[in-house]
Amino acid sequence: MTLFCLPHLRIMQHCDMRVWFPPQVQPELVPCNHCGSTEEEVLFEGPDRLLHLPGVFRVVKCLQCGWIRQNPRPTIETISYYYPSYYVNFIAAIEDEPSVWRRWDRRYGILKRRWAIERLQSKGRLLDIGCATGIFLQEMRKAGWDVMGIEPHSEAAEYARKHFGLPVYVGVLRDVVLPFNSFDVITLWDVLEHLHTPWADLKQINHLLKDNGLLVIRVPNLESIDARLFGPFWVGWDLPRHLYLYPQKALIAALAEIGFVVEERRCFAGNYSAFLSSLQFYLEDRHPLWIHFSQRMLRLLYSVPARLVFAPLFWLSDQLYLSSTVTLFARKRKR
Repeated sequence: MTLFCLPHLRIMQHCDMRVWFPPQVQPELVPCNHCGSTEEEVLFEGPDRLLHLPGVFRVVKCLQCGWIRQNPRPTIETISYYYPSYYVNFIAAIEDEPSVWRRWDRRYGILKRRWAIERLQSKGRLLDIGCATGIFLQEMRKAGWDVMGIEPHSEAAEYARKHFGLPVYVGVLRDVVLPFNSFDVITLWDVLEHLHTPWADLKQINHLLKDNGLLVIRVPNLESIDARLFGPFWVGWDLPRHLYLYPQKALIAALAEIGFVVEERRCFAGNYSAFLSSLQFYLEDRHPLWIHFSQRMLRLLYSVPARLVFAPLFWLSDQLYLSSTVTLFARKRKR
């Protein structure tokens, strides 16, 4: 086992692992989508810890621009194997939640997104890329925004259309023809890390935004406490579904190349559940004999009283930009 470092991030490389994919998946070796370089440093190799689907995957760091990517990776035509129906982010309407706590927690989370945007941008047209079942779009529409969504999973898009009556297109950004300079805000909540061509997509987003429009991107935070603590067991890697991860400085610099200025960065998700997922991955790998004990412990930690006890610590991690995800608010400069 070899130790090496990213800035603020210690990773362990499992040298006994070998990259492999099941026969249903076609792998491809790719250069960095941002700068085109093939110079890379291997960070680690690991399995699908979330869904336990077959394969071992490699994570590398681009030595030119700092972007981190999976290489080799599943092709865009075959990666759906790793998105089974039970994975799809199919979140029902908030009012349909049976738990009062869950209703409050989800409602407050959506409101924090809206408040953060409305502090920086007056109401107008909003496009949510990867909108899932439309919970965020519905909140923004109720607040007076003119909204539209794009969602690759047909079931989630159909739910958004039927349940909320939202204008949601099935597909990915390049599949939808939209006029340039037509949106005041474009959001990507936990989406950019899933894209095969994030740099091309960011350029297209730049064309779709009006001058002075706002781009909102939430991504896994490589500088987070749990990324530092858990290394390759951190839930933010989510191999093989997360194809690219972005050190904050590298992403901010890349956005500047295409005319964006990052006005604000925020951590407001708390990410208590993400921390516990990382802890679970670590315990399952390092202490398999403790699995039954660890499951009981995790059930206790997921309880409402435990959440309340640890809430101040996770609030503090938000203030220090050390939560598991970070959100960037970037303004498109006038041409």
